[in-house]
Amino acid sequence: MNKSELLFKEGVLKLKENAPQIVISLIIAVLIWLFGVWVFIPLADQLGNPTIGLYALKPIISAIIGLALLIVLLRIAKDFGELMDGVADIIASKLIGERATEEKLKRYRYGLRMLAYVIIATVAYLFFLPILIGINVVIAGVVLIILVIWAVLTLINIGYMFVDEIEEASRLAIAKLEEMAKEEKKEEE
Repeated sequence: MNKSELLFKEGVLKLKENAPQIVISLIIAVLIWLFGVWVFIPLADQLGNPTIGLYALKPIISAIIGLALLIVLLRIAKDFGELMDGVADIIASKLIGERATEEKLKRYRYGLRMLAYVIIATVAYLFFLPILIGINVVIAGVVLIILVIWAVLTLINIGYMFVDEIEEASRLAIAKLEEMAKEEKKEEE
């Protein structure tokens, strides 16, 4: 078995190991969110949002739901990162095949993992938005600003990370086109 096939099989194995865990964790997160946003937070409003000590009931309930979601989403992020490593291995086995070095694999894994984290963070923000608003609207805005700055910087970093790969692929494609042009020219003569 050559290096490319081995890399592909390792990638598929990572997918098989992590996909079921992600699905189960997503179902749990959705259930927590549904009960929190559609049942418990509205119940706090129906009770007139009384204060318990210094805090109102709705922000307390929102914080509890938010903490539960955070715990589940952190597990999803870990599993999703490992899943992205598998995807990176599969992509590397198909795109660079035998030219796959440990350094290139690390770059692919890191880039896809960071892209996965941007996706997870964005979806998590949308998930948390009604809960953050239940706690405080200003907090929701500050978290959005931080998310946007981090996501833009991460995406720029990912883009620059793959510049070498894009340049190498371009050189190979141009070399093939030049070779094809030479062959056509020979056939015409």
